[in-house]
Amino acid sequence: MTHKPSPQMKWNSEHLLEMLAHQYVRSALKRGLLQRQPCEVCGEAETDAHHDDYDQPRKVRWLCRRHHQQHHAERRKA
Repeated sequence: MTHKPSPQMKWNSEHLLEMLAHQYVRSALKRGLLQRQPCEVCGEAETDAHHDDYDQPRKVRWLCRRHHQQHHAERRKA
């Protein structure tokens, strides 16, 4: 019987650089090397780390979920 990879495993294998950047952020937050900041647009305290350049995993922008999704939607249109 062949095991079908989960959607997350498939995404990880197709987006290695992005996955490593996300792992860096999780680890840095846990170790206290990076501190979550409020959304740079609206000041919301609950935020996601956003990478403009996955080659620079330490350089993140903090965006609330709404503004993070809005940012990606605008980039898809361009």
